[in-house]
Amino acid sequence: MSLTATSLLLMTLSGAAPCDADTRVMLVPFERLALPSTEARALEDATRRAVAALPDTCLESREDTLERLRGSGEALAACGNAECRSAQATALSARRLVRGVALGVGGIRSVALTVTDSRGTETRAQFEAPATTPGEADARARQALQQVWAPLGTARAVREPRGSRVLPKVLLGAGGVALAAGVGFGLAARSTESKVSRHGGECAAAGETFEACFSSRLGAGRRQARTSNVLLGVGALLGLGGAVSFIWELP
Repeated sequence: MSLTATSLLLMTLSGAAPCDADTRVMLVPFERLALPSTEARALEDATRRAVAALPDTCLESREDTLERLRGSGEALAACGNAECRSAQATALSARRLVRGVALGVGGIRSVALTVTDSRGTETRAQFEAPATTPGEADARARQALQQVWAPLGTARAVREPRGSRVLPKVLLGAGGVALAAGVGFGLAARSTESKVSRHGGECAAAGETFEACFSSRLGAGRRQARTSNVLLGVGALLGLGGAVSFIWELP
């Protein structure tokens, strides 16, 4: 058997041929927010299958991408615009970079995608993926990617699709829920404090157990107050994150 035939056979046995810089697509391992790592990985794998099914696409394996990222140094430092992210794609010898954030806020699994072309164009997509429907994540990932993949090759600057800012909406929504819950716990703590301060409240008739009753109510009020403070702080942080993300995604 010739050397060339042997090489082809080994390549076939080991997997697909390596991608070149003109066709290579890198799907960066997903970030996750309020979602277990196993579920985030499942959404990443569904997206990976959807990308691999796109025409004229050579998707690099996850292992090769991780190896390339480990050797890239500062190649994936934070960027504030599409031009910077496009330069990152070029530095990594990729035609396109696909980034994603897997979200589990509000009881809904979803993915926010950013697809950057090395020629300077960028599009965004998002999809929800109900955990109870087998194969639904794959179908929705394919649909979302098909809508934003082709425009990358025909436009220099593509506005993100209307309503695709899922991350700011989720963060702002979660922040609002946390703030509302914090206010609720704060009112409950105030009510408990008021009841205890009026001659011991319901503990006044407790006789020998007055001290234990009073301590229990006082502890409950303190727990409610601490919970309120934590929720208000989390709500403020989520709201700030949503506002910053919304401004960052402005065209």
